[in-house]
Formats: sequence, structure tokens, C-alpha cells
Amino acid sequence: MSLKEPKIVDLDFMQLEMYPRYVISTINEGVTIGIPELEKLFSIFREQYGYTSFVSIANRKFDYTIDPTCYMKTDANINILGIAVLAKSQQTAEIAAFERKFYNGSFKIFSEMQDCISWAELLLAKDAKN
Repeated sequence: MSLKEPKIVDLDFMQLEMYPRYVISTINEGVTIGIPELEKLFSIFREQYGYTSFVSIANRKFDYTIDPTCYMKTDANINILGIAVLAKSQQTAEIAAFERKFYNGSFKIFSEMQDCISWAELLLAKDAKN
């Protein structure tokens, strides 16, 4: 799966780059992500992906806060195969490692975007075989 022109969705708290089977999210500086923001995302995911499985890639370019209990809120209509986190600093990687404890699915931290995409493609290939 190569990078093609994504569908760009700008929200007041983040930008989404939506590809056919994965989404790259970049949350704005200083934002706190809670249940209301998560519900907006789920609505967009349902609209874009329907019942198709996809992977979420979090580009941790800026500092922001995620209520870790959000990872425990699931929507049965959202088929996220996994979450890849792009962490460019050790501090960001440590925060993501803490958040991983609250998520029951596949969750992996990377330092390069291409590694995130490659991992997403691997998860999608495994899903296609099942």
C-alpha cells in the first residue's frame, strides 16, 4: 500500500489524513482528547470506513493530553485493527507506552512514519487472510 492522496479532514482539535485502509491523525498542540472528541472521530471513521477494518496512525508531532480511559471506550461499529504511534522523542514514547496499558488491541510505537505504515500494512495483510 503506497501513500496516495489522502482525504483531509480538519477538525478544531486535529487533522486526519484518510487513506483507503489507514488514517494518520495529528492532534493540535495543547489539546485534551476526551470522550466528546473520540465520539467525533468514531462518527468520521464510520462514515469513511463503514465496516471495513483499518489502522490508526497517531502522529505525535505536538504535545497534547489523552484521557487514557478513552482507550477503554469502544464502538462495536469501528473496526480498528491497531494503533501505531509515531513518537519523535523519548518523552512522547514513554507517554504512549503508558497509554498502551489501557488499550486491549495491537498498539506499537515507532520513530519513523514509514515504519508505522509498514506495520499497518502488515496488520491489514494478516486481516485479509482471516
